[in-house]
Amino acid sequence: MKVTVIKRKQPIIKNALSINGNIFAWDSLWAYHPVFVTYKGEYYFTYTGKRFGKGVKHQIGFAKSKDLKTWEKLKQNPIFTESAKGWDDDFVAHGYIYQKKNMYYMYYDGSKKGDWLEEIGLATSTDLIHWERHPKNPVFTLGKLWWEKRHVSRCCIYKEKNMYYMFYAGNDGKWERIGIASSKSLTSFNRLSKEPVLSTGKPGEWDEMSISDPRVLKYKNKYLMFYSGIDAKGKERTGLAVSKDLIHWEKYDKNPILTVSQKGWDSASSSRADVKIINGKMYIFYSGRKSKFYSIGMAEIKFT
Repeated sequence: MKVTVIKRKQPIIKNALSINGNIFAWDSLWAYHPVFVTYKGEYYFTYTGKRFGKGVKHQIGFAKSKDLKTWEKLKQNPIFTESAKGWDDDFVAHGYIYQKKNMYYMYYDGSKKGDWLEEIGLATSTDLIHWERHPKNPVFTLGKLWWEKRHVSRCCIYKEKNMYYMFYAGNDGKWERIGIASSKSLTSFNRLSKEPVLSTGKPGEWDEMSISDPRVLKYKNKYLMFYSGIDAKGKERTGLAVSKDLIHWEKYDKNPILTVSQKGWDSASSSRADVKIINGKMYIFYSGRKSKFYSIGMAEIKFT
């Protein structure tokens, strides 16, 4: 199997600071972590914005397009913000959307003020604009496993038969690895393994420090997982793993499939991505940066 990725030269959505110098916009510093979805015949993706100021300062908004070429931010942004009081009153981020008929389920990361400790909450919507938090949030919380004692975050949902699988990043206080949980209800998930299903690479490899942001889909009778990896120098890239059963994963031997550019806008990061098959073609929407400020790019993936 050979994987070829063809990038667009420029970002499709930029942070506000690089557009007009607005340091007060909700996404002034970062526009990153896109997740693709469709609504009423148009293309959308949710993304996380980071604004100027003390603390994490993350919120969630949307961009939309009619043709996958030209994208614009919604005027209503941000559409999902931190709560006034509760487990997610410090920040909300990294929304992943799963669509079931006319209902959209957004799994997002939140943390309480005073202690940065990420867990996963759920909100639902029928129009992508108005969201209702689940009454028993967070729906996926920290466990006692050694590799996820600090955060559980950055998840995706994959359905196989009558079971929903959550792939998520667990943080041990320093680095991240990827785990799996399952549910029949989309609201109550149980861990399926005491160990990560995908772990960091060997010393010197492109993903030796941390891996996260799993995205799982089925392609030609195999399960594919796209994930972010960080090397010893802090470079962020995207890799691929393959599985026959969703539990046992083997990394692609020519990883990373999406690497950083030499001098372009994404020379420090090409990661934190979402992958979707649209009209028979596979696209990856990814977070890129060359210094400290993220914008969002797009590329096509081809398998031969």
